[in-house]
Amino acid sequence: MPMLHPAKRSRKSAVPCIFVHAGAGYHSEQNEHIHLSACNDAAAAAMAILKNGGVAVDAVEMAIRVLEDREITNAGYGSNLALDGIVECDAVMVDHLGRSGACGAVPQIKNPISLARVILDRSQEQLSLRRVPPNMLVSQGAVEYADNSGIPVVPHDVLISPSAKERWARWKIDLSTSDNKSSTATRSPTPLLNTDVYPTATAADEQLRRNHTAAMQASVWNEAQPVSPPPSDDVARSSTSESRRNSRKSPSSDGRSSFSTSLEDQECIDMDNNIRRDDPPTLAAFRGHAHLAADMSTSQHLEAPTSPDVRSSRQDSDSDDTRMGDEGDSSSGEEYEESSEDERDTSGDHQGVKLHPSRSWTDGSSDSESTTTSLQLPSLTPSPPPGLTFPESARPSMLNIPLPARIPPTEPRDDNITDTVGAIAIDQWGNIACGASSGGIGMKHRGRIGPAAIVGVGAAVIPLDSEDGDKTSVATVTSGTGEHMATTMAATMFAERVYSGVKKVRGGKLVSCDDDDEIVRSVVEKEFMGHPSVKASKSNGAIGVLCVKKTKDGVSLQFAHNTDSFAMSSQSANEARPVCTMSRLKGNGKIANGGRYIRTKKRL
Repeated sequence: MPMLHPAKRSRKSAVPCIFVHAGAGYHSEQNEHIHLSACNDAAAAAMAILKNGGVAVDAVEMAIRVLEDREITNAGYGSNLALDGIVECDAVMVDHLGRSGACGAVPQIKNPISLARVILDRSQEQLSLRRVPPNMLVSQGAVEYADNSGIPVVPHDVLISPSAKERWARWKIDLSTSDNKSSTATRSPTPLLNTDVYPTATAADEQLRRNHTAAMQASVWNEAQPVSPPPSDDVARSSTSESRRNSRKSPSSDGRSSFSTSLEDQECIDMDNNIRRDDPPTLAAFRGHAHLAADMSTSQHLEAPTSPDVRSSRQDSDSDDTRMGDEGDSSSGEEYEESSEDERDTSGDHQGVKLHPSRSWTDGSSDSESTTTSLQLPSLTPSPPPGLTFPESARPSMLNIPLPARIPPTEPRDDNITDTVGAIAIDQWGNIACGASSGGIGMKHRGRIGPAAIVGVGAAVIPLDSEDGDKTSVATVTSGTGEHMATTMAATMFAERVYSGVKKVRGGKLVSCDDDDEIVRSVVEKEFMGHPSVKASKSNGAIGVLCVKKTKDGVSLQFAHNTDSFAMSSQSANEARPVCTMSRLKGNGKIANGGRYIRTKKRL
């Protein structure tokens, strides 16, 4: 229920705006319309709140709730599963005064952004005995707080989508294969299910987690799961190479495929007692399928069938452009700028987004070491009919006729969005707020808290200074590698640079800069990717940022990312529909950035 803003507080002097992003990573082109549709629906729902008197935090909560309810995003329902098969989410909400409410590693909550909103609201209440109300709660304490606040606490299974369960099963097989190949001693006790490590959790809660994890573990051996994406660590890559060599050997007399053999050779660990169980059931039921009898290893994957209508709408996978949706209203007064000569704009009426190439960094979401391989299709060169022979003089080798080169098949890539979703809203009173929500990285350790739960890392607001004649305020939401973003205080860093109008140059000095687009790009390249801890890390430094600056004259949006793609949508009250875009970059060593400006007419 939207909370109406008190009329006596201030005059209505701003045009409501909403800005939404669905996470950085790789958004497959066959699913692009689904991602953009989710962004548009989130923006439209939030704008309905703003037009009917809701405040900025109402709009942010509504937009993120819509994204959390979509299976295709990594937030709320359908989020990545932790190592023990549990969905644990993070969320944060920041209002126009910079006050925040957050929850981290919280299970059994369908919409964690709503819990963050409740924590924010109650952090302003005075407690007895001069106690300070919390603005961040984690794990089981957050669940109990939600239950006491009237937020539904659902079973673990309710938050697990079929695709998330499938991903978890594939990754579980990868981990098991890697451990079996590399371990030379008995396994150490698994802390995931040791209740002594978590004394604050009740026995009933721990039993629920145990039962759920055991059921998820059993499903790995009971379901026909497609093979997994490549492991990211060196050990997994070495095991992958060995599995490839084994898969090239001639099949055994019983006709077992390499896929079934790799499953049946794995250990089965009893998660309750930490002992070896009986071997997993055989995959005889699957050997009759030709596609499972093919030569496959753990670094290969099967593509899901695509419907004809989606296949017909698929764009060229190598296109290096930023697509603007045709839903926008060109009469709203916004401005788009084009900043890359090799980018093309397919938005029709909207002239689009600035994209700048950079050669100093590897793409944050994929690199040459993690490129997946697919099953090879038969040659596109037709074979002669059976029984047809060529005379010796007519053979191509005798006639010096070059044979046509084999055309490699192009396989569509699967979605790889493992990052935070976020929203920024400006209400009709000129107040700005932002929020973020995420399910975290897949196969994370229990209790891991990501950037979406930390104010200043996943979301930040610089409030309006009452003595500022320009009435400037800035809000930022980020998405990417949470550990690197926490080290660099990413959201705060972007917001402060844009608010102050400065950028860092060689030698660590800050110089004045009037171009917000250049400032955001400089922060990504020099202060995030160029940070000593990020450069020295073995993990990818992926980031996507959405930064909004509001002044008395209008609202400017700036975005940047070093991942394959970044989905976003925006709308002002003067526009009939949201304006969406899927920003993409091509190859490695680039940063894509751009923005738009919304002019607002001041009401007297």
